Amino acid sequence: MRPLRKLSRKLTRDIKVFIGSSAELNEDKQVFADYFSGKNKIYHDRGIYFDQRTWMDFSSSLNEGRLQDRYNAYIRNCDIAIFLFHTRLGQYTKEELETAYSCFLKSRSTRPRIFVFFKEDGIEDDSLKDFKSYCENRLGHFCDVYTSHDDLIAKFDRQLQILENERFITPYSSSIRLLYTIEFTLIYIIAPIIVAVLAFFAVHYYTPGTATVRLDDLTPSALPFRGADVTLQYSDKSETLHLDRLTDEVLFKEIHSRHMGGDARLTISAEGYVTVDTVVKLSKSMTVGIRRDQSSALVFGTVKDEDNRPLEGVTIQVLDLETTTDHAGNFRLAIPTEKQKEEQRVTAYKEGYQLWDFTSPVSDKIPWKIILKRQGI
Repeated sequence: MRPLRKLSRKLTRDIKVFIGSSAELNEDKQVFADYFSGKNKIYHDRGIYFDQRTWMDFSSSLNEGRLQDRYNAYIRNCDIAIFLFHTRLGQYTKEELETAYSCFLKSRSTRPRIFVFFKEDGIEDDSLKDFKSYCENRLGHFCDVYTSHDDLIAKFDRQLQILENERFITPYSSSIRLLYTIEFTLIYIIAPIIVAVLAFFAVHYYTPGTATVRLDDLTPSALPFRGADVTLQYSDKSETLHLDRLTDEVLFKEIHSRHMGGDARLTISAEGYVTVDTVVKLSKSMTVGIRRDQSSALVFGTVKDEDNRPLEGVTIQVLDLETTTDHAGNFRLAIPTEKQKEEQRVTAYKEGYQLWDFTSPVSDKIPWKIILKRQGI
């Protein structure tokens, strides 16, 4: 029955009402509370509910800011604001009226509708008389006067009827009620069925899977493969496996089927290769391409004579590749991928100088420093 109560409550439009007065008119406010309680029984079938509150309906527990600020916040969101005055002007009642009036001026829907009533007998306080004049002359607001509780209720009841005739007080339209009915059906009928079906599949069709990762060398060379660390990250899990040979494959096991097809981060770190850090669709079989880095792709350095002077025009040769030094004795020779090796034989020759021939490991960070001796020395 609780969901049905929720639907019934949603289909009812709340009309928020605030009643403000000084403590001397607490009995009058109670009369209004009883009035709206009776109205709710009548308006229930029309889909309207009066949510009537006074300062006594708010919690007085310790909180940030003034307690009055809570009343003002409710006033800014209410539809009807009623203010009662008798013998004196309450400081906070005036503040509440000014809050409602300021909100009324800014509201395109002219809310809240404000009603000010003065109890006829005993307007003694001059500040109250001035305030009544201020409301009528400066705010342009008519202030009504009542003599008794019955007179007060009769006068406001006429105003309530006017608000209803102006369609200020109306139930939700049929389209909105239909939307709430659809929302109720989705939340309390269709959604539970979907959840039950999904739970059935989750329980009965869960089987841990395996993801296989293979590496494809996109830049084959004579350089040896020295192994790779393959890291797979998905959800909140991360696992690293080592691969010894390029022809091997790594198996990531016990992967929940719900992760298959989702995004996963794959990181591959191998000596002599560019680190791979990519996002893939997690599947049972994945092949990832890797490329050689530049660590074995460059032979560079300087050539000088025995007097430490740069030599220009020296021929530098590696395999069938060659270049010559510039005026500062510098040289750079790029090695194609297919000709790259851990060590290279480098020769340096210039007419009038002895041939220089040396084999050493290749590095893109360590230059070759070559000294040529003159012939005949």
